[in-house]
Amino acid sequence: MFSPNPRVTLFLLLGLALVIFAGGLRLARREENVRLDRDREALRRFAEEAQTELRRLEELYETYLTRLARTSSTDAINIRREADRIVGVRQFSVLQRGAALAAGEIHVRINATSLERIPLPMFAAPRTGSSHDSVLLDETQFFAEDAPGNGWINEPGKPLMFWLRRPSDEVALLLIDTQAVEKAISAWLKKWASAGFESVRSAAGPDQFRNGKQALATVGEPPDVRPDLLLPLRSRLGAWELSSWDRHEVRVHYDTLTKSASSVVAMLVAVVGFIVHNQQQRTSILAAQRVSFVNHVSHELRSPLTNILLNVDLAAEAAEERPREARHRLGLVQEEARRLGRLIDNVLAFSRHEQGKLYTEPRACIPANVITAVVEQYTPSFARRALTVRSYGNAGSTCLLDADAFAQILSNLLSNVEKYVPGGTVEIAAALTDDVLTLTVCDDGPGIPPAAAERIFRPFERLHSQVNEGASGTGLGLSIARDLATIMNGSLTLLPSERGARFQLRLPAPPLLPITSVA
Repeated sequence: MFSPNPRVTLFLLLGLALVIFAGGLRLARREENVRLDRDREALRRFAEEAQTELRRLEELYETYLTRLARTSSTDAINIRREADRIVGVRQFSVLQRGAALAAGEIHVRINATSLERIPLPMFAAPRTGSSHDSVLLDETQFFAEDAPGNGWINEPGKPLMFWLRRPSDEVALLLIDTQAVEKAISAWLKKWASAGFESVRSAAGPDQFRNGKQALATVGEPPDVRPDLLLPLRSRLGAWELSSWDRHEVRVHYDTLTKSASSVVAMLVAVVGFIVHNQQQRTSILAAQRVSFVNHVSHELRSPLTNILLNVDLAAEAAEERPREARHRLGLVQEEARRLGRLIDNVLAFSRHEQGKLYTEPRACIPANVITAVVEQYTPSFARRALTVRSYGNAGSTCLLDADAFAQILSNLLSNVEKYVPGGTVEIAAALTDDVLTLTVCDDGPGIPPAAAERIFRPFERLHSQVNEGASGTGLGLSIARDLATIMNGSLTLLPSERGARFQLRLPAPPLLPITSVA
């Protein structure tokens, strides 16, 4: 039987105490992210300069668009040549006042394929069957008396367009690709910010000037979190932003209550370790003493057993007076001698098990013969107790099994019946199936409560504390029986039963070829 090493147990518990203390420190650790104020005056000045630059670029772009809108050419080639000089112009249109003059409209696509769906601006609803998308405009906004001469159309659901009223009641409209314009302006701002951002670099960041996810200028290492300050820069031609993050400092402190609690628990575990260590040492000493006692008792009992058997044989030969009574008495002595022998075998088996020397040796065996031999030993005792044995099954084949260990297990089960069952029937069922020997022993006794189904297999355990007549013993029988079954790679269990006790033994029993001499 495995016995834990007291020193190993102590080291494990001390290690556990150390882990608890370290875990408590980790739980008690508190990190405080402290934000440090920054001087962002240079960043604000850059934002004002960038917004001014955006207004300048927008005004410059309007100047180029105005010049293109005033062209009087109606040749598509010349219009495209002039429009190619301006970024983002996708379509040049000229609309005449009055729906009746719609036939005079001019629509010239710039840098666009015939497959692209670019909407056509119109003053009137498109003609039936038109394959083009259209943008319906209110002509009054262009020809009213108080209407300006040019401007922007930037309404929801409509593309961005720049318009210019021309003589002869015409309006030139330029459809703008905002993405292309924004991209061109971002490229310009990236060059412009390389010098203008120098004043911001002195603050050491992290700061970033960007267009959406594209960084145009960066100072420091921007973290992957939302910025603490966001300055939007808006223009009709795009959107940009200045992002800035605060500096943070991590300050560490420990929660006093958590640290104290973990320290107390760790100390308790350490104290428990020393207590368990001492207890295990005492247990080891007691176990050694118990093994020594069992060995001593076993050897002491073997001498009287030999004398009893020898005197029985001599008395049987010399009995002349009242031979019938003498044979009866000698039968009782012989029966008790066998009982004493079984007790000694159990004590010795328990001693070997405690020392780790209990083993079995499989050999050729016919289980039915072993069962018959063991039952014959109990026949006189069972007869006096009005116990009838019914044995049946198909265990008459030769198999590989330790006959002595099997006989000792069965003997201990029948000994249990002999002690606790006052009368009735004992059923012994044996079966060899799929290389497994299954033995079931049932009786008509008082039975065993389910709560004690495992306790009865412990050494020195008995169902009742008092010792009744005919129920003597050490409480080792079932314990030794299960240990032998386990060593033989089998099992011994107490099955649920409505009456009496029902034990089942299962042992590996591989078949062998027929032999002439078996156990």
